[in-house]
Amino acid sequence: MQQASHMTSLAQLPVVVPQLLLVDDEPGILSAVKRMVHRAGWEVRTAPTAEAGLALLEKLDPAVVISDYRLPGMDGVTFLAEVKRRS
Repeated sequence: MQQASHMTSLAQLPVVVPQLLLVDDEPGILSAVKRMVHRAGWEVRTAPTAEAGLALLEKLDPAVVISDYRLPGMDGVTFLAEVKRRS
């Protein structure tokens, strides 16, 4: 009987869905990667620029950040360095 109550309490725990932030200026890439990663159970947020990605980081705490290297305004390496600095 104790095992059944243990299972009930586990069922009441919130489901934690990992978040991924994907930054790329090509809509087709964003869409394709978002579909693939979402199927694997991740919540995917996208941004078309590094600046938009940094703005999303103000609201999110993604487990993973993926960035294109060539972005308008800021390259991917600089963007990821800023992500690391802010985390």
